[in-house]
Amino acid sequence: MNYEKVITNTLDSFGVSRSYTGYNYVVYGLQLILEDEERIECITKALYLDVAKHFHTNWSCVEKNMRTIVNCVWHSHNVELLEIIFSRSHRNKKPTNKEFFKYMYDYIIQINHEVQISDRQISVICPISNTYCEALGAFYIKLSRLIE
Repeated sequence: MNYEKVITNTLDSFGVSRSYTGYNYVVYGLQLILEDEERIECITKALYLDVAKHFHTNWSCVEKNMRTIVNCVWHSHNVELLEIIFSRSHRNKKPTNKEFFKYMYDYIIQINHEVQISDRQISVICPISNTYCEALGAFYIKLSRLIE
């Protein structure tokens, strides 16, 4: 499965602008976490440093720009997707960067699992109508078949 597509489509569903520097940091950071889940536990000593090295910057810039993306996601109007990924109804404050990555990791793994198990059913929320969209679900299924 092409995780980058899932990550970018999810961020796009929240209305996060690709013009933010942190957008690419989050995408790359999630890809690194998907390679090695232990990076979530060592976010400052591992993830931020690896992302900073890749983008030729320092870890504090990475942390700050990722926090900007977390804020954008948390203040998104896509309430259904927020509830699906972050169980927002049970939280009153936005997640930390570490929590954000953990929830996003779990969501991406869940999508991958649904594709492998059901192979025909993926629930995707349309970023425009904020309702479940069969067309986007079919897109993810076709995308996963092309990648495999």
